Amino acid sequence: MRVTSEFHYQQALQNIQSNYSKITTLQNQISSGKRVVQASDDPNAMSQIMANTVQDSRLTGDLTMIQDTTNKLQTGVDTLTQVQDLLSNVKTLALQANNTTTSDQTNKTIAVQINTAIDQLMKLSNQTLPDGSYLFGGTASTTAPFTASGTDSSGQTTGVAYNGTQQNSEVIVTQSVTSTTLLSGKDVFQSRSRSATGYVGATGATAGTGTDSAIGEGSLVIKHLQTTFAGTSGVTAGTSSSASDTVLGPAGANSVVINDTSGTGASGTVSLNGGPATAFTNANSDLKVTGPNGEVVYLNTTSISPGFNGSVSMTATGSMSVDGGATSVPIDFSGNQVVKNGTTGAITNVNSTNIRQAGTEQLHYTGTSDVFQTLIALRDTIANKQGLSATDRSDVLQQQLGEVDRSLNSVGNTIGSQSVQAQSLSTLKDQLTTLQLNLRQGTDNIQSTDTASAIVDLQKQMNLYQASLQIAVQINSMTLLNFLK
Repeated sequence: MRVTSEFHYQQALQNIQSNYSKITTLQNQISSGKRVVQASDDPNAMSQIMANTVQDSRLTGDLTMIQDTTNKLQTGVDTLTQVQDLLSNVKTLALQANNTTTSDQTNKTIAVQINTAIDQLMKLSNQTLPDGSYLFGGTASTTAPFTASGTDSSGQTTGVAYNGTQQNSEVIVTQSVTSTTLLSGKDVFQSRSRSATGYVGATGATAGTGTDSAIGEGSLVIKHLQTTFAGTSGVTAGTSSSASDTVLGPAGANSVVINDTSGTGASGTVSLNGGPATAFTNANSDLKVTGPNGEVVYLNTTSISPGFNGSVSMTATGSMSVDGGATSVPIDFSGNQVVKNGTTGAITNVNSTNIRQAGTEQLHYTGTSDVFQTLIALRDTIANKQGLSATDRSDVLQQQLGEVDRSLNSVGNTIGSQSVQAQSLSTLKDQLTTLQLNLRQGTDNIQSTDTASAIVDLQKQMNLYQASLQIAVQINSMTLLNFLK
Protein backbone atom coordinates (compact mmCIF):
# COMPACT_ATOMS: atom_id res chain seq x y z
CA MET A 1 0.00 0.00 0.00
CA ARG A 2 1.57 3.31 -1.08
CA VAL A 3 1.79 6.19 1.37
CA THR A 4 0.85 9.32 -0.54
CA SER A 5 1.86 12.89 0.13
CA GLU A 6 -1.78 13.68 0.82
CA PHE A 7 -1.73 11.25 3.72
CA HIS A 8 1.34 12.96 5.16
CA TYR A 9 -0.37 16.32 4.79
CA GLN A 10 -3.60 15.22 6.54
CA GLN A 11 -1.60 13.59 9.31
CA ALA A 12 0.37 16.79 9.90
CA LEU A 13 -2.80 18.89 9.92
CA GLN A 14 -4.42 16.57 12.47
CA ASN A 15 -1.38 16.85 14.75
CA ILE A 16 -1.45 20.64 14.49
CA GLN A 17 -5.16 20.77 15.40
CA SER A 18 -4.72 18.32 18.28
CA ASN A 19 -1.78 20.22 19.72
CA TYR A 20 -3.59 23.53 19.35
CA SER A 21 -6.66 22.13 21.15
CA LYS A 22 -4.50 20.92 24.01
CA ILE A 23 -2.75 24.28 24.18
CA THR A 24 -6.13 26.07 24.34
CA THR A 25 -7.36 23.71 27.05
CA LEU A 26 -4.22 24.21 29.15
CA GLN A 27 -4.40 27.98 28.71
CA ASN A 28 -8.06 27.97 29.88
CA GLN A 29 -7.16 25.78 32.86
CA ILE A 30 -4.34 28.13 33.86
CA SER A 31 -6.39 31.32 33.39
CA SER A 32 -9.57 30.00 35.11
CA GLY A 33 -7.83 27.92 37.73
CA LYS A 34 -10.18 25.02 36.95
CA ARG A 35 -8.98 21.76 35.50
CA VAL A 36 -12.46 20.27 35.07
CA VAL A 37 -15.17 22.42 33.53
CA GLN A 38 -17.19 19.91 31.58
CA ALA A 39 -17.64 16.16 31.68
CA SER A 40 -15.31 15.61 28.73
CA ASP A 41 -12.44 17.15 30.69
CA ASP A 42 -12.48 14.25 33.20
CA PRO A 43 -15.68 12.14 33.43
CA ASN A 44 -14.79 10.52 36.77
CA ALA A 45 -13.79 13.81 38.34
CA MET A 46 -16.94 15.55 37.03
CA SER A 47 -19.08 12.78 38.53
CA GLN A 48 -17.49 13.39 41.93
CA ILE A 49 -17.81 17.15 41.56
CA MET A 50 -21.53 16.86 40.79
CA ALA A 51 -22.07 14.60 43.79
CA ASN A 52 -20.18 17.06 46.00
CA THR A 53 -22.25 19.95 44.63
CA VAL A 54 -25.51 18.19 45.55
CA GLN A 55 -24.25 17.50 49.08
CA ASP A 56 -22.97 21.06 49.41
CA SER A 57 -26.39 22.41 48.42
CA ARG A 58 -28.06 20.19 51.02
CA LEU A 59 -25.63 21.35 53.70
CA THR A 60 -26.31 24.98 52.76
CA GLY A 61 -30.06 24.35 53.20
CA ASP A 62 -29.46 22.64 56.54
CA LEU A 63 -27.27 25.48 57.78
CA THR A 64 -29.88 28.05 56.72
CA MET A 65 -32.59 26.12 58.59
CA ILE A 66 -30.34 25.78 61.65
CA GLN A 67 -29.71 29.53 61.70
CA ASP A 68 -33.42 30.33 61.28
CA THR A 69 -34.38 27.89 64.03
CA THR A 70 -31.64 29.17 66.33
CA ASN A 71 -32.90 32.73 65.84
CA LYS A 72 -36.42 31.63 66.84
CA LEU A 73 -35.12 29.79 69.90
CA GLN A 74 -33.02 32.78 70.91
CA THR A 75 -36.03 35.08 70.57
CA GLY A 76 -37.93 32.74 72.86
CA VAL A 77 -35.12 32.68 75.41
CA ASP A 78 -34.77 36.48 75.33
CA THR A 79 -38.54 36.97 75.76
CA LEU A 80 -38.83 34.47 78.61
CA THR A 81 -35.81 36.03 80.30
CA GLN A 82 -37.74 39.31 80.31
CA VAL A 83 -40.73 37.46 81.79
CA GLN A 84 -38.44 36.00 84.45
CA ASP A 85 -37.10 39.45 85.32
CA LEU A 86 -40.65 40.83 85.45
CA LEU A 87 -41.80 38.08 87.85
CA SER A 88 -38.73 38.57 90.03
CA ASN A 89 -39.57 42.27 90.30
CA VAL A 90 -43.19 41.41 91.13
CA LYS A 91 -41.99 39.10 93.89
CA THR A 92 -39.86 41.88 95.35
CA LEU A 93 -42.84 44.25 95.33
CA ALA A 94 -45.10 41.62 96.94
CA LEU A 95 -42.59 41.01 99.72
CA GLN A 96 -42.50 44.73 100.36
CA ALA A 97 -46.31 44.83 100.49
CA ASN A 98 -46.30 41.94 102.96
CA ASN A 99 -44.23 43.98 105.39
CA THR A 100 -46.29 45.23 108.35
CA THR A 101 -44.49 48.58 108.23
CA THR A 102 -45.61 49.31 104.65
CA SER A 103 -48.23 52.04 104.54
CA ASP A 104 -51.61 51.73 102.84
CA GLN A 105 -50.60 54.41 100.33
CA THR A 106 -47.45 52.50 99.44
CA ASN A 107 -49.49 49.35 99.01
CA LYS A 108 -51.80 51.16 96.59
CA THR A 109 -48.76 52.27 94.60
CA ILE A 110 -47.42 48.70 94.58
CA ALA A 111 -50.81 47.42 93.36
CA VAL A 112 -50.60 49.88 90.45
CA GLN A 113 -47.10 48.62 89.65
CA ILE A 114 -48.35 45.02 89.68
CA ASN A 115 -51.13 46.02 87.30
CA THR A 116 -48.53 47.54 84.96
CA ALA A 117 -46.61 44.25 85.16
CA ILE A 118 -49.77 42.41 84.07
CA ASP A 119 -49.98 44.62 80.96
CA GLN A 120 -46.28 44.06 80.23
CA LEU A 121 -46.70 40.32 80.64
CA MET A 122 -49.58 40.38 78.16
CA LYS A 123 -47.31 42.02 75.56
CA LEU A 124 -44.48 39.56 76.18
CA SER A 125 -46.82 36.57 75.96
CA ASN A 126 -47.93 37.84 72.53
CA GLN A 127 -44.37 38.22 71.21
CA THR A 128 -44.00 37.75 67.45
CA LEU A 129 -41.15 36.69 65.20
CA PRO A 130 -39.97 38.71 62.17
CA ASP A 131 -42.28 36.66 59.94
CA GLY A 132 -45.28 37.63 62.08
CA SER A 133 -45.70 34.25 63.79
CA TYR A 134 -46.72 34.33 67.44
CA LEU A 135 -44.07 32.72 69.61
CA PHE A 136 -46.39 31.28 72.27
CA GLY A 137 -49.45 30.19 70.32
CA GLY A 138 -48.34 26.64 69.61
CA THR A 139 -49.48 25.48 66.18
CA ALA A 140 -51.91 28.44 65.98
CA SER A 141 -49.16 30.86 65.05
CA THR A 142 -51.26 33.47 63.25
CA THR A 143 -53.56 34.41 66.14
CA ALA A 144 -52.66 36.39 69.27
CA PRO A 145 -52.50 33.68 71.94
CA PHE A 146 -53.54 35.80 74.94
CA THR A 147 -56.38 38.31 75.22
CA ALA A 148 -58.11 39.96 78.16
CA SER A 149 -61.30 38.09 79.04
CA GLY A 150 -62.57 40.67 81.52
CA THR A 151 -61.95 44.10 83.02
CA ASP A 152 -63.24 45.86 86.11
CA SER A 153 -64.83 49.30 86.36
CA SER A 154 -61.40 50.96 86.41
CA GLY A 155 -60.28 49.15 83.28
CA GLN A 156 -57.96 46.75 85.07
CA THR A 157 -57.68 43.24 83.64
CA THR A 158 -59.58 40.65 85.67
CA GLY A 159 -59.00 37.61 83.46
CA VAL A 160 -56.89 36.44 80.53
CA ALA A 161 -57.93 33.84 77.94
CA TYR A 162 -55.62 31.60 75.92
CA ASN A 163 -56.51 31.31 72.23
CA GLY A 164 -53.66 29.12 71.03
CA THR A 165 -53.25 25.35 70.97
CA GLN A 166 -51.82 22.95 73.53
CA GLN A 167 -49.53 21.44 70.90
CA ASN A 168 -46.04 22.85 70.40
CA SER A 169 -44.93 23.56 66.86
CA GLU A 170 -41.91 21.54 65.74
CA VAL A 171 -39.71 22.11 62.69
CA ILE A 172 -37.53 19.63 60.84
CA VAL A 173 -34.08 21.17 60.99
CA THR A 174 -32.20 18.36 59.21
CA GLN A 175 -33.13 14.85 58.13
CA SER A 176 -32.47 13.58 61.67
CA VAL A 177 -33.02 16.65 63.87
CA THR A 178 -36.25 18.38 64.92
CA SER A 179 -36.69 21.37 67.21
CA THR A 180 -39.57 22.90 69.16
CA THR A 181 -39.76 26.58 68.26
CA LEU A 182 -43.33 27.88 68.68
CA LEU A 183 -44.36 26.93 72.21
CA SER A 184 -47.81 26.38 73.63
CA GLY A 185 -48.54 29.33 75.90
CA LYS A 186 -50.69 26.94 77.92
CA ASP A 187 -47.54 25.15 79.05
CA VAL A 188 -45.41 28.26 79.53
CA PHE A 189 -47.85 30.67 81.20
CA GLN A 190 -50.66 28.41 82.40
CA SER A 191 -48.88 25.36 83.77
CA ARG A 192 -50.57 23.65 86.70
CA SER A 193 -49.48 21.31 89.46
CA ARG A 194 -52.33 20.96 91.93
CA SER A 195 -51.70 20.36 95.61
CA ALA A 196 -53.80 20.78 98.77
CA THR A 197 -56.13 23.77 98.73
CA GLY A 198 -55.16 26.51 101.17
CA TYR A 199 -57.72 28.04 103.57
CA VAL A 200 -57.34 31.45 105.19
CA GLY A 201 -59.99 32.41 107.73
CA ALA A 202 -61.31 31.67 111.21
CA THR A 203 -64.29 29.41 110.51
CA GLY A 204 -62.44 26.15 111.17
CA ALA A 205 -62.97 24.80 107.65
CA THR A 206 -60.02 22.94 106.10
CA ALA A 207 -59.28 20.97 102.94
CA GLY A 208 -61.28 17.77 102.52
CA THR A 209 -59.98 14.42 101.36
CA GLY A 210 -61.29 14.65 97.79
CA THR A 211 -59.58 16.27 94.82
CA ASP A 212 -60.84 19.76 94.00
CA SER A 213 -61.51 20.80 90.42
CA ALA A 214 -61.74 24.55 91.03
CA ILE A 215 -58.72 26.63 90.02
CA GLY A 216 -57.10 29.91 90.99
CA GLU A 217 -58.56 31.82 93.92
CA GLY A 218 -61.98 31.51 95.52
CA SER A 219 -63.96 32.00 98.67
CA LEU A 220 -66.00 29.72 100.88
CA VAL A 221 -68.94 31.54 102.47
CA ILE A 222 -70.17 29.86 105.64
CA LYS A 223 -73.50 31.00 107.05
CA HIS A 224 -75.38 30.29 110.25
CA LEU A 225 -78.91 28.91 109.94
CA GLN A 226 -80.35 27.93 113.33
CA THR A 227 -79.30 27.58 116.96
CA THR A 228 -81.08 25.23 119.38
CA PHE A 229 -80.44 24.37 123.05
CA ALA A 230 -80.69 21.06 124.89
CA GLY A 231 -82.12 20.54 128.38
CA THR A 232 -84.54 22.52 130.53
CA SER A 233 -82.56 25.65 131.30
CA GLY A 234 -85.22 27.80 129.68
CA VAL A 235 -82.76 29.60 127.38
CA THR A 236 -83.83 29.90 123.74
CA ALA A 237 -82.60 31.58 120.57
CA GLY A 238 -82.76 35.36 120.59
CA THR A 239 -84.63 37.50 118.10
CA SER A 240 -81.49 38.08 115.98
CA SER A 241 -80.19 34.53 116.31
CA SER A 242 -81.09 33.26 112.86
CA ALA A 243 -79.62 36.23 111.04
CA SER A 244 -76.75 37.23 113.34
CA ASP A 245 -75.41 34.19 115.20
CA THR A 246 -71.97 33.15 113.99
CA VAL A 247 -71.53 30.14 116.25
CA LEU A 248 -71.67 26.78 114.47
CA GLY A 249 -71.24 23.16 115.44
CA PRO A 250 -72.98 19.84 115.98
CA ALA A 251 -74.69 18.95 119.27
CA GLY A 252 -72.29 19.40 122.18
CA ALA A 253 -69.59 21.21 120.21
CA ASN A 254 -70.64 24.52 121.79
CA SER A 255 -72.27 25.36 125.08
CA VAL A 256 -73.40 28.23 127.25
CA VAL A 257 -72.95 28.30 131.01
CA ILE A 258 -75.80 29.93 132.91
CA ASN A 259 -75.56 31.11 136.52
CA ASP A 260 -78.89 32.26 137.98
CA THR A 261 -77.56 34.51 140.71
CA SER A 262 -81.06 35.66 141.63
CA GLY A 263 -82.35 32.13 142.27
CA THR A 264 -85.57 33.06 140.48
CA GLY A 265 -84.36 33.27 136.90
CA ALA A 266 -84.66 37.04 137.03
CA SER A 267 -80.94 37.77 136.58
CA GLY A 268 -77.50 36.26 136.45
CA THR A 269 -74.63 35.70 134.04
CA VAL A 270 -74.13 33.65 130.89
CA SER A 271 -70.95 32.77 128.97
CA LEU A 272 -70.29 31.07 125.64
CA ASN A 273 -67.63 28.35 125.32
CA GLY A 274 -65.76 29.60 128.35
CA GLY A 275 -65.69 33.18 127.18
CA PRO A 276 -66.35 36.28 129.27
CA ALA A 277 -69.50 36.29 131.42
CA THR A 278 -72.35 38.52 130.24
CA ALA A 279 -75.04 39.75 132.65
CA PHE A 280 -78.64 38.87 131.80
CA THR A 281 -82.11 39.61 133.12
CA ASN A 282 -85.48 38.15 132.36
CA ALA A 283 -86.09 41.21 130.19
CA ASN A 284 -83.47 40.22 127.58
CA SER A 285 -85.04 38.70 124.48
CA ASP A 286 -82.00 39.31 122.25
CA LEU A 287 -78.85 39.22 124.39
CA LYS A 288 -75.55 39.13 122.49
CA VAL A 289 -72.93 36.79 124.00
CA THR A 290 -69.43 36.44 122.53
CA GLY A 291 -67.15 33.44 122.85
CA PRO A 292 -63.34 33.38 123.25
CA ASN A 293 -62.71 33.14 119.51
CA GLY A 294 -65.14 35.83 118.48
CA GLU A 295 -68.09 33.50 117.90
CA VAL A 296 -71.46 35.12 118.70
CA VAL A 297 -74.83 33.83 119.87
CA TYR A 298 -78.01 35.83 120.58
CA LEU A 299 -80.04 34.53 123.52
CA ASN A 300 -83.55 34.93 124.87
CA THR A 301 -83.26 34.80 128.68
CA THR A 302 -86.81 35.79 129.53
CA SER A 303 -87.66 32.27 130.75
CA ILE A 304 -84.57 30.99 132.56
CA SER A 305 -85.49 28.20 134.96
CA PRO A 306 -85.32 29.47 138.55
CA GLY A 307 -82.11 28.50 140.26
CA PHE A 308 -80.53 26.99 137.12
CA ASN A 309 -76.76 26.86 137.24
CA GLY A 310 -74.90 24.79 134.69
CA SER A 311 -73.84 24.14 131.12
CA VAL A 312 -76.30 23.96 128.24
CA SER A 313 -75.34 22.04 125.09
CA MET A 314 -76.02 23.78 121.78
CA THR A 315 -76.56 22.74 118.18
CA ALA A 316 -75.85 25.41 115.56
CA THR A 317 -76.52 24.49 111.93
CA GLY A 318 -75.24 26.30 108.85
CA SER A 319 -74.52 26.15 105.12
CA MET A 320 -71.55 26.49 102.78
CA SER A 321 -71.26 28.11 99.35
CA VAL A 322 -68.43 28.73 96.86
CA ASP A 323 -70.44 30.81 94.40
CA GLY A 324 -71.36 33.74 96.60
CA GLY A 325 -74.48 32.11 98.02
CA ALA A 326 -76.13 31.34 94.69
CA THR A 327 -76.09 27.67 95.68
CA SER A 328 -75.26 26.12 99.03
CA VAL A 329 -75.04 22.84 100.91
CA PRO A 330 -75.93 22.26 104.59
CA ILE A 331 -72.99 21.66 106.89
CA ASP A 332 -72.93 18.11 108.23
CA PHE A 333 -69.64 18.49 110.16
CA SER A 334 -67.97 15.56 108.39
CA GLY A 335 -64.48 14.90 107.09
CA ASN A 336 -65.37 15.59 103.47
CA GLN A 337 -68.22 17.56 101.95
CA VAL A 338 -68.50 18.36 98.27
CA VAL A 339 -69.40 21.98 97.57
CA LYS A 340 -70.18 22.69 93.92
CA ASN A 341 -70.04 26.03 92.15
CA GLY A 342 -73.44 26.38 90.52
CA THR A 343 -72.02 28.58 87.76
CA THR A 344 -68.86 26.74 86.73
CA GLY A 345 -69.56 23.26 88.06
CA ALA A 346 -66.17 23.25 89.80
CA ILE A 347 -65.87 21.13 92.94
CA THR A 348 -64.37 22.06 96.31
CA ASN A 349 -63.97 19.37 98.96
CA VAL A 350 -64.30 20.73 102.50
CA ASN A 351 -63.51 19.15 105.85
CA SER A 352 -66.34 20.64 107.92
CA THR A 353 -65.57 18.68 111.10
CA ASN A 354 -64.20 21.66 113.01
CA ILE A 355 -66.31 24.49 111.60
CA ARG A 356 -67.30 26.53 114.63
CA GLN A 357 -68.31 29.93 113.33
CA ALA A 358 -69.72 31.65 110.26
CA GLY A 359 -67.53 33.75 108.02
CA THR A 360 -65.60 33.64 104.77
CA GLU A 361 -62.59 31.50 104.01
CA GLN A 362 -60.24 32.70 101.30
CA LEU A 363 -59.49 29.67 99.17
CA HIS A 364 -56.24 29.19 97.30
CA TYR A 365 -56.31 26.26 94.90
CA THR A 366 -52.58 25.72 95.16
CA GLY A 367 -50.72 25.04 91.94
CA THR A 368 -53.67 25.80 89.66
CA SER A 369 -53.25 29.54 89.05
CA ASP A 370 -51.69 30.53 85.75
CA VAL A 371 -49.22 33.40 85.84
CA PHE A 372 -51.90 35.94 84.89
CA GLN A 373 -54.31 34.75 87.59
CA THR A 374 -51.48 34.87 90.10
CA LEU A 375 -50.58 38.47 89.30
CA ILE A 376 -54.23 39.58 89.18
CA ALA A 377 -54.93 37.98 92.57
CA LEU A 378 -51.72 39.43 93.97
CA ARG A 379 -52.66 42.91 92.80
CA ASP A 380 -56.11 42.68 94.38
CA THR A 381 -54.77 41.29 97.67
CA ILE A 382 -52.12 43.99 97.95
CA ALA A 383 -54.88 46.56 97.40
CA ASN A 384 -56.95 44.48 99.90
CA LYS A 385 -60.06 44.49 97.77
CA GLN A 386 -61.32 41.56 99.87
CA GLY A 387 -61.24 43.62 103.08
CA LEU A 388 -59.09 41.05 104.90
CA SER A 389 -57.60 41.45 108.33
CA ALA A 390 -53.87 42.14 108.42
CA THR A 391 -53.16 38.56 109.46
CA ASP A 392 -55.40 36.99 106.82
CA ARG A 393 -54.04 39.31 104.13
CA SER A 394 -50.50 38.31 105.02
CA ASP A 395 -51.42 34.62 104.86
CA VAL A 396 -53.03 35.05 101.44
CA LEU A 397 -50.03 37.00 100.15
CA GLN A 398 -47.73 34.25 101.35
CA GLN A 399 -49.70 31.67 99.36
CA GLN A 400 -49.68 33.87 96.28
CA LEU A 401 -45.94 34.39 96.59
CA GLY A 402 -45.64 30.61 96.41
CA GLU A 403 -47.48 30.75 93.08
CA VAL A 404 -45.07 33.43 91.83
CA ASP A 405 -42.18 31.11 92.71
CA ARG A 406 -43.88 28.25 90.86
CA SER A 407 -44.32 30.45 87.77
CA LEU A 408 -40.67 31.49 88.00
CA ASN A 409 -39.65 27.84 88.07
CA SER A 410 -41.87 27.03 85.11
CA VAL A 411 -40.46 29.88 83.02
CA GLY A 412 -36.92 29.00 84.11
CA ASN A 413 -37.38 25.39 83.03
CA THR A 414 -38.62 26.52 79.62
CA ILE A 415 -35.65 28.85 79.23
CA GLY A 416 -33.37 25.96 80.06
CA SER A 417 -35.04 23.67 77.53
CA GLN A 418 -34.88 26.28 74.75
CA SER A 419 -31.26 27.12 75.58
CA VAL A 420 -30.25 23.45 75.42
CA GLN A 421 -31.86 23.15 71.98
CA ALA A 422 -30.10 26.31 70.81
CA GLN A 423 -26.76 25.01 72.10
CA SER A 424 -27.29 21.67 70.37
CA LEU A 425 -28.03 23.44 67.11
CA SER A 426 -24.94 25.59 67.54
CA THR A 427 -22.82 22.46 67.92
CA LEU A 428 -24.51 20.90 64.89
CA LYS A 429 -23.90 24.09 62.91
CA ASP A 430 -20.19 23.94 63.70
CA GLN A 431 -20.05 20.30 62.64
CA LEU A 432 -21.88 20.89 59.36
CA THR A 433 -19.83 24.02 58.62
CA THR A 434 -16.63 22.00 59.04
CA LEU A 435 -18.05 19.24 56.86
CA GLN A 436 -18.99 21.73 54.16
CA LEU A 437 -15.57 23.37 54.22
CA ASN A 438 -13.89 19.97 53.88
CA LEU A 439 -16.28 19.05 51.07
CA ARG A 440 -15.56 22.27 49.21
CA GLN A 441 -11.85 21.78 49.73
CA GLY A 442 -12.14 18.28 48.28
CA THR A 443 -14.10 19.60 45.32
CA ASP A 444 -11.54 22.33 44.81
CA ASN A 445 -8.73 19.79 44.86
CA ILE A 446 -10.49 17.71 42.18
CA GLN A 447 -11.50 20.67 40.04
CA SER A 448 -8.62 23.09 40.43
CA THR A 449 -5.69 23.32 38.08
CA ASP A 450 -2.21 22.26 39.18
CA THR A 451 -0.68 25.42 37.76
CA ALA A 452 2.95 24.30 37.82
CA SER A 453 2.15 21.03 36.08
CA ALA A 454 -0.15 22.77 33.59
CA ILE A 455 2.58 25.26 32.65
CA VAL A 456 5.04 22.45 32.01
CA ASP A 457 2.43 20.62 29.91
CA LEU A 458 1.64 23.85 28.06
CA GLN A 459 5.31 24.34 27.19
CA LYS A 460 5.50 20.75 26.02
CA GLN A 461 2.43 21.21 23.83
CA MET A 462 3.82 24.48 22.46
CA ASN A 463 6.99 22.65 21.44
CA LEU A 464 4.99 19.89 19.80
CA TYR A 465 2.85 22.49 18.11
CA GLN A 466 5.93 24.23 16.70
CA ALA A 467 7.31 20.89 15.54
CA SER A 468 4.03 20.03 13.84
CA LEU A 469 4.07 23.34 12.00
CA GLN A 470 7.64 22.78 10.78
CA ILE A 471 6.77 19.28 9.53
CA ALA A 472 3.74 20.67 7.72
CA VAL A 473 5.94 23.30 6.06
CA GLN A 474 8.36 20.63 4.87
CA ILE A 475 5.53 18.50 3.48
CA ASN A 476 4.08 21.47 1.62
CA SER A 477 7.52 22.31 0.09
CA MET A 478 8.00 18.85 -1.51
CA THR A 479 7.89 18.72 -5.39
CA LEU A 480 8.08 16.06 -8.07
CA LEU A 481 11.80 16.60 -8.20
CA ASN A 482 12.07 15.33 -4.61
CA PHE A 483 10.63 12.02 -5.74
CA LEU A 484 12.64 11.86 -8.99
CA LYS A 485 15.90 12.22 -7.16
